[in-house]
Amino acid sequence: MKITFKVQRQQGNGDRHWQNYALEVDAQATVLDCLNQIKWQQDGSLAFRKNCRNAICGSCALRVNDRPVLACKESIKNLEQWLTDSNQENTGIFTISPLGNLPVIKDLVANMDKFFAGLDAVYPYLINKHQRENGSEFPQSPEQRAALNDVSNCVLCGVCYSDCDAKKKNDNFVGPHALAKAHRLVLDNRE
Repeated sequence: MKITFKVQRQQGNGDRHWQNYALEVDAQATVLDCLNQIKWQQDGSLAFRKNCRNAICGSCALRVNDRPVLACKESIKNLEQWLTDSNQENTGIFTISPLGNLPVIKDLVANMDKFFAGLDAVYPYLINKHQRENGSEFPQSPEQRAALNDVSNCVLCGVCYSDCDAKKKNDNFVGPHALAKAHRLVLDNRE
């Protein structure tokens, strides 16, 4: 199928412009597959992050049609279905831009310093203030562990941060990712 990626190009604080790339792809191709095709076959200067499939999940987060996604998980078929489900016209043109609420380093690469600073502000580490006499681990029942599942699955991709209206209004807000990590520790019986 033929599609067009309309990609936001920007160098640091410089002027932003859009560049179109025509692609011939399979419907099952992911956004990351398409970006790789552009980089390898059309424009080697295009900058985007990808450590996907290297056990560093979340690094390829970006925005497609103003919706944050993980580029390695979002297929063209899924994007088309999302357009249909949200009553948007499918023109075959997909706008690709960096995550919101973060400054741009280059093209689709956002500076994540503020993101990680918000996380550090809540000190999201398990701090065990009580030593067990025999040095054994602190047990956790399956029910206690299950209570942590939702907030433990965060891969720190920045997608929630990108769309956070509270962050847009208040730059001092640590962000939803930091609150999720803090909440995880509040729920943890070992803290």
